[in-house]
Amino acid sequence: MDMVQSAATEITIAKKAFKKIPSVLLGSLVEEPKKRHAVPNHLLESKIYSELQRSKVIQAEPAVLHYGGYEVGKHHQQTLKLINISGDVINLHIIPPQTKYFQIKYNKTHRLVPGLSYAVTVDFCPDEWRYYYDCIRIHCQGEDTLMVPVHAYPAVNVVEFPSFINLSDVSVGQ
Repeated sequence: MDMVQSAATEITIAKKAFKKIPSVLLGSLVEEPKKRHAVPNHLLESKIYSELQRSKVIQAEPAVLHYGGYEVGKHHQQTLKLINISGDVINLHIIPPQTKYFQIKYNKTHRLVPGLSYAVTVDFCPDEWRYYYDCIRIHCQGEDTLMVPVHAYPAVNVVEFPSFINLSDVSVGQ
């Protein structure tokens, strides 16, 4: 029986010094990407959002979201319920917050029947100690709109106060 020997394959890589091409030449060959302008939001620019807590067809619970006593760099979540308080089936548009610190997540499958609600999860992630403000805008059919303000502030989030405070007697003017 004859044996077939496999040929050894060797690949030799030539090490060659590459010349650096000046960046001026590379810059002239590559076109810089054009900055895209933001797509305008017709509902945001043409409607006035002034109703708080409830409109004719929708109610927000809670009416205002507060993130008090947050920690920098951590995610904080709250749930917002949007309840259909009208007698008709409605379709609504939820316009998310405009800043990068607040983001929303929700599952909108069909139109909203009377008495049912959407659960909107509002996520907040701060990057420094300061006051943050934004709002979630809801547009319903016609001219019906609703605004849910969102506030975040660096404060102690403790609601425990002492039941008794003892202030010693002091002379007047002291």
